[in-house]
Amino acid sequence: QHRGAAIRVEGHTDSDPIKKSKWASNEALSQGRADAVKTYLAKAGVPTSTIQSIGFGSSQPKKSKAESRRVEIVITK
Repeated sequence: QHRGAAIRVEGHTDSDPIKKSKWASNEALSQGRADAVKTYLAKAGVPTSTIQSIGFGSSQPKKSKAESRRVEIVITK
């Protein structure tokens, strides 16, 4: 349905500081989330040249902390 479209994978986190994790910051964690989805899409056959992954950290919060921990996939043409 979206063949040839550009895909932007956006990783997000809540605002809680990272304490015990392999991630140094919320920005690194959100980038790791986005990269994991990009890898999944590539293994599913989506050309990597059409996928961009971005980590936004806690800069775009939702109503709750749980909702803020997310990955969004944006399809553009």
